[in-house]
Amino acid sequence: MTKARDIAPSPPPEAPLAASQRAAARLQIGERFYAVAEVEVTPAGLLAIGGMVGAILLGAAAVVRAARR
Repeated sequence: MTKARDIAPSPPPEAPLAASQRAAARLQIGERFYAVAEVEVTPAGLLAIGGMVGAILLGAAAVVRAARR
């Protein structure tokens, strides 16, 4: 005879595009000026940022080409 076992279901794995990543930076120039930056972004957010940068570069190329005519 086999014994009945209670098997607890494992939690669903975290979606790969939902895992956030963090970065922080501190810049100091001399004794008076300093800047602190911190960002938290998901991989989906990085894809969106890349798409926006690509659109800006393509738009800038079109403006430069139109200005040369």
